[in-house]
Amino acid sequence: MPYQILIVDDEEEICNSLAAILENAGYTTCVTSEPKSAVQIVDNKQVDLVIMDVKMPTLDGIDLLKILKSKFTALPILMMTGFPSVDSAVEAMKYGATNFYVKPPKIPQLLAEIQQLASSRNESQTRLPCKNEMITENDQMIRILKDLEKAAPTQAPVLVTGESGTGKELAGNALHSQSGRKDQPFLKINCAALPENLLESELFGHERGAFTSAVAQRKGKFELAHNGTLFLDEVGDMSLTTQAKILRVIQEQKFERVGGSETLETNVRIVAATNKNIQDLISKGLFREDLYYRLSVISIHLPPIRERIEDILLLAHHFLLRYAQQYNKPITDLSEEAQQFFKNHSWPGNVREIKNCIERAVIFCEGEQLQLADLSNQYKDLATNSGSRIQNYESSLEQLNREMILDALSKSHGVKQEAAKILNINRRTLYNRMKKLGLE
Repeated sequence: MPYQILIVDDEEEICNSLAAILENAGYTTCVTSEPKSAVQIVDNKQVDLVIMDVKMPTLDGIDLLKILKSKFTALPILMMTGFPSVDSAVEAMKYGATNFYVKPPKIPQLLAEIQQLASSRNESQTRLPCKNEMITENDQMIRILKDLEKAAPTQAPVLVTGESGTGKELAGNALHSQSGRKDQPFLKINCAALPENLLESELFGHERGAFTSAVAQRKGKFELAHNGTLFLDEVGDMSLTTQAKILRVIQEQKFERVGGSETLETNVRIVAATNKNIQDLISKGLFREDLYYRLSVISIHLPPIRERIEDILLLAHHFLLRYAQQYNKPITDLSEEAQQFFKNHSWPGNVREIKNCIERAVIFCEGEQLQLADLSNQYKDLATNSGSRIQNYESSLEQLNREMILDALSKSHGVKQEAAKILNINRRTLYNRMKKLGLE
């Protein structure tokens, strides 16, 4: 497979001239002068190397670097700049750039590095991950992604736990897409969305006449997912009867359709997920302990987004770019005010809530920067209340400062030099504070 290089620079002339040089050297290239489209290109093409500018008007190169490295960790990225500085080079390397070149780059040096990267290419590392790959800079989440990578090639059942919206289905996708079953079906079913009789029909299928509306035979998920992966979402909501049947399939890999007598065999890997505490359900007699141990050969717990503070703006920006492109909006960033709100909000709906919040805001945003005013009313109200709490805090702090200064002045009989010593500050600082508080 040819070594493909993506060139990202807002100056089309640079893109085209560099592409010509690289193609003459035997590489294939694709170019874009719009940095926001780079993520989509890497999502949809086999890209082995990215060469991109640091200073670009619609999306800063460092921000694009962060996004690409969060999604495609092993993808090598070379940065170029016409305005070199130690700080920009250090920042680029900090966020995962392979190397940093000053424009115009020295072509022999650049070609030598590309040749080295091409010769050491490992397709299993640079092959594009599924579009639903989890995005994170959080140390705990990075360890979880490594655990998923280790678990994926096995046949062991996996139980994924975590609050609603933390990405349990994405974890299931990651397990399937990195497994030997990746070319086989990956089917999902929400166990909380259907009543017991319909759930069993969805899982095991039914024969014609098994119940009133069963006018024809129907295959269930266990049959359709043969040799693939079955994702059982909200498994904690299954009835004990259905749990017993699931347990049998796991143990024997056999089942019957509802209303049928023929025993069918299936080779399915089970990935289960729940936002409930299974141990509590077991203690209350609502979940079979033997099924729990069968499902949780490998257990993965996804933390809520409030424990992944560093990921909030990363995710917000990721969804911002996605929906800005989807809805053809020129939005490239969040305002400082909006960023502050995103960092401070607890996001009880986790990643899903951030995604939905950003999509709605992008639809209503009319500028190039997403503002707090573009958010739905529920978030604007929360921001207003938060602002009021900050004002109350600042008012209380101001009053405390006033009282401390007055007390020190009283003890020093109005001698400011002595008052400053009591407060352990210098005289000029005391003067400034008195002036600000109207105590001159």
